[in-house]
Amino acid sequence: MTQNANGPTGPSGWQTQFKHGTLIIGVRAKDGVVIGADTKVMRGGEAEYADKIHVLNEVAFATEGLTGVADDFLLLLKSKVAQNKGFGSLYEAKIVAEDLVAELNERYAERVGQETVGVLVAGLESISSGSARLYYLHSRGYAEAARFRCTGSGGPYATAFIKFLHDENESVEENARRIAFVFHWVSEAVDTNVGGTPKIAMIRDNDPTIAWLSDEEVAAQKNQVDVIRPNLWKRILSANK
Repeated sequence: MTQNANGPTGPSGWQTQFKHGTLIIGVRAKDGVVIGADTKVMRGGEAEYADKIHVLNEVAFATEGLTGVADDFLLLLKSKVAQNKGFGSLYEAKIVAEDLVAELNERYAERVGQETVGVLVAGLESISSGSARLYYLHSRGYAEAARFRCTGSGGPYATAFIKFLHDENESVEENARRIAFVFHWVSEAVDTNVGGTPKIAMIRDNDPTIAWLSDEEVAAQKNQVDVIRPNLWKRILSANK
């Protein structure tokens, strides 16, 4: 296999495309942080549905990118957690994740001709106490603190909605509901690579228990989208009268 400007090519010059789709959203609220992810993954060229938010030692990791590399990241991360008997702090969890992602990207990026995996990390500063924080981990193995992050193949479609709907002065529950609405708006109809029932986690300051937006509330936001979408233009016109 050779490499060209657009990615890896086979001996006959055909270009290999590694398709993947994801939407991951993370925001800061007045009392904590919220992270959400869709559940549609590409595995073996076929669409499947699986959780993309994984909780290890009270830290949530939401993965985007190539499914196989994300699988490897989680496998190696679980091994590190077991070996180190957990994390001493969220910063330590970030450092461990950075090193793993950097190693995986170094191994696979040139082979596949694209960035491999990104991770949104969320938890309490001292694991069991402290303020809830978000980090976005780029595929090169560098993480930065974030108060707002919308990424994945569906990220460009969702960003405008999230920037408008996100309110840092509202609770984690209210922001979680708004995030659920955006997932349903983008899912399938706007980006066919994003789909499935989204999972949305809420991490409150000084509370190590990670709560999840209920299935009923997630479904309620889908109903809202189903009502609004067909009449969006009429609503906009009526608002201007």
